[in-house]
Amino acid sequence: MEMLGMILGGVGLFLLGMHLMTEGLKALAGNALKDLLRKFTGGTFSSVLSGAFITALIQSSSATTFMTIGFVSAGLLTFSQSIGVIIGANVGSTSTGWIVSAIGFQIKMSVLTLPLIGIGVLLKFLFKNKFEAHGIALAGFGLLFLGIDVLQNGMGNLPAFIDFHNFGGVQWWWTIVLVIVGIILTVVLQSSSAAVVTTLTALHTGAIDFHQAAILVIGQNVGTTVKAFLAAMGGTIAAKRTATAHILFNLITGVVALLFLHWLLQIVSLITEGLHITDLAVALAIFHTLFNMIGVVVVLSILPWFKILIKRIVPDQDENYHQFLDPTVASVGPIGIEASKRAMIQILSSISVKAQNLLLKKNAVDFSKEEKGLQEVQEFLTAIANPNTHQQYEEHVGMIHSLDHGERLIRALKESEDYMDAVKTDQRVNELVGQLADIFEETIDNIEKNNWDHLVEVTEHHSFAIAELRKQDRQKLFESTVTDQTNIQSVIKIVQTIHWIDRLAYHLWRAVHHLKSQEEIKLMKRKNK
Repeated sequence: MEMLGMILGGVGLFLLGMHLMTEGLKALAGNALKDLLRKFTGGTFSSVLSGAFITALIQSSSATTFMTIGFVSAGLLTFSQSIGVIIGANVGSTSTGWIVSAIGFQIKMSVLTLPLIGIGVLLKFLFKNKFEAHGIALAGFGLLFLGIDVLQNGMGNLPAFIDFHNFGGVQWWWTIVLVIVGIILTVVLQSSSAAVVTTLTALHTGAIDFHQAAILVIGQNVGTTVKAFLAAMGGTIAAKRTATAHILFNLITGVVALLFLHWLLQIVSLITEGLHITDLAVALAIFHTLFNMIGVVVVLSILPWFKILIKRIVPDQDENYHQFLDPTVASVGPIGIEASKRAMIQILSSISVKAQNLLLKKNAVDFSKEEKGLQEVQEFLTAIANPNTHQQYEEHVGMIHSLDHGERLIRALKESEDYMDAVKTDQRVNELVGQLADIFEETIDNIEKNNWDHLVEVTEHHSFAIAELRKQDRQKLFESTVTDQTNIQSVIKIVQTIHWIDRLAYHLWRAVHHLKSQEEIKLMKRKNK
């Protein structure tokens, strides 16, 4: 019972440490992830390298997969680039095995783990604004290796209770059983890294032999796709395709590894003998990396057909702003802001199309879809992680401003029935409405062309012009009720209608302005580098 408790406790400490370390590293690297992906995901090869590097950096292929799904949904990556990143993530995931086998089993980490945890916790609570992410990552690193140390102690007595050599028969079905065990272990632990480390520890302590460990790792490599499948359920087309690419790649890699297992083990044996490596845990890390690299070569060699297959499995469908608001990117602040911005742009374009139709045809228009979209953007912005930099803070606040003006714009447009009589009866008001319809048309055109400088300039100019006209006409119209004995009620209605037009022009301008401000912030950041 004590042995089982140590094994479970070791796995638990490892998972907690992995989670904290990943969250800390994501927070530290989050501001650079978007720029990194944009710079290094031009072609397939660079996309693969990006995926491998990011996974090795944040120590979680699942986190990289989820972020990639979100990046594609947010429009930051193309589907083709995402395939490269996903492939690279599988190669990068092998870094955990290397770290554990080369450091965790070679150095007495128990001497360092508690000081690392202590320093990390102090950094988190004493320097919240400056070193909180560093502290979380450091504490996670310490817990991770403390878990490995506890796991080793628990695994050391395991062979006395269970004879794993019974799973080493020559029957083919033992291989299938071990693959299934590997898959189940990954699903239960919800981490392929934890499953691989458990296998490495069992191998290092002699609980299992190398052949069994190799088959378990293949199963664990396949089992990690379950999380991607669950993450993509009910998601966007881009999310489903990216998850499908991840699943297919791992399945292909697993099948190839099983078919050529005998030869792969011989290659690993040649490498370890040539480099004088005697540690079986290091040899297993070599095996894990080797069959993933072979999987990369196989999939890249059939990449055009691979893409076609994925698109047939997940065919195209009509999508809207929902495609940008993938919850997987909310934890990475800069990416979340970018996703919300793209959704807001599409919503604003849709509002402009309906507003133009309302102003020209003088008919009521349903804005419920756009209202729902703004609500979803608001909820998404609420879920975005706290800003780590001033620039990120400014972007976040700017998006909230844009959201506020978008909501006010819809509310004002829904009041149209109160003012349409004045629009139909007064020539000046009708001309103003025509001008406003033209502004909405220019908004649609410039959003499509991504011409934000001109759009902000035009909306600002018209907003000021209408505001000035409203000030002048208000006084003249009120004076006319005395000098020309114009009907006071009708004049008040005309003045209120001009105020309404002024509000529409103003909220459109401010919504556009705050979206454009995000581009200016990014431009200033690039100039300061």
